[in-house]
Amino acid sequence: MPEKRSQPEKEKLNFEIKSVDKDVTVLSLIGDLDMWTLPCAKERINSLIQAKKVKIILDLEKTNYIDSSGLGFFIGTLKKLRDAGGDLMLINLNAYIYQIFKLIQLEHIIHTYESLDEAIKHF
Repeated sequence: MPEKRSQPEKEKLNFEIKSVDKDVTVLSLIGDLDMWTLPCAKERINSLIQAKKVKIILDLEKTNYIDSSGLGFFIGTLKKLRDAGGDLMLINLNAYIYQIFKLIQLEHIIHTYESLDEAIKHF
């Protein structure tokens, strides 16, 4: 008899961090941002804020899927960063994610850009 699992198997969420300059940090989200991976994403953002890295560009080029908890993550992260004197920008949204942003008009709240160079110009 196959073993039952308490949660569906999901692709893990991985991260790549790079500093563009002393003020701006780029965090790439690789995988799915959903209710299963959300705690890991929150932990990563909180550690950046504690390290005084409050100007963050999230690169979503390798993000496959976002559910409603992932959308809430963006709004919560934006608030935390602005409260700490920073800001949040998103780059490289695929067509699926961008359509969700347009549908709920999130692109009016969180700035999105097609490239890192374009986002840095607006920081």
